[in-house]
Amino acid sequence: MANNDASLSGITVWVTRPAHQAGDLCRLIEQRKGIPLLLPTLVIRPFLEEARAAENRLLLEDADIAVFISKNAVRHALDLFPHIADTLRDKTVLAVGQATARCLKASGFGKVGQVDTGGSEALLRLPALNETAIREKRIVIIRGQGGREELRDVLLARGAVVDYLEVYRRDKPDMSQAEMAEFWHDQRPDAVIITSQAGLDNLVELTPPAESSRLLGTPMVVMSERIRQHATESGFMRIAVASDNTDAGLVEALLNINESVKQ
Repeated sequence: MANNDASLSGITVWVTRPAHQAGDLCRLIEQRKGIPLLLPTLVIRPFLEEARAAENRLLLEDADIAVFISKNAVRHALDLFPHIADTLRDKTVLAVGQATARCLKASGFGKVGQVDTGGSEALLRLPALNETAIREKRIVIIRGQGGREELRDVLLARGAVVDYLEVYRRDKPDMSQAEMAEFWHDQRPDAVIITSQAGLDNLVELTPPAESSRLLGTPMVVMSERIRQHATESGFMRIAVASDNTDAGLVEALLNINESVKQ
């Protein structure tokens, strides 16, 4: 674990999370005397399918199990279906990650099954999702548009009936390479935090070619081993993985690479 006295003094950290989700992480960096700079490489937008609203409502009503993939899934589902907590009251509700579970409980959901680390792979190890428990059960996965298919594939293989309810989409921010070049000129990062594969891809695409080698050599902290593998394949050379799927885990990884950053 990181030393409580460890510091990020003088270290400029680019935080690439969507702006509305970055506040707590920026505050933690500031508490360690680091300099957080918000540079969102991902924008979350509502995904409205009014023509399918009745069909999607039926998915919720008919489901035996509802799986929420993220806090964004919770928030946008509530916007689309204000009474979703009542609709799912007598059903099994599962969350990927502590933050998603906390968001559900704060939004009026009662008992929420969760795994604190390990993502959807760890969720699949819960007794509520074993082959005996879910055979012929109806499961709705509430998520953003697109994304990984592994969770659905495993649940189908275990005999469940699985549907998606997609309630938001991920977009690239409206930023030109000229604007990004100004960031590199005025606020060169000592480290970058990446919390999603899409955000990483957007960062690479938005970075001017003249700064590409500098970006790939900048120390990076990522949220998961899966993102680390993708970053390695994209050419990044100095990557640390958060100790767990939390803001504190990201900051701990920052502290652990601090000496490398200062070199």
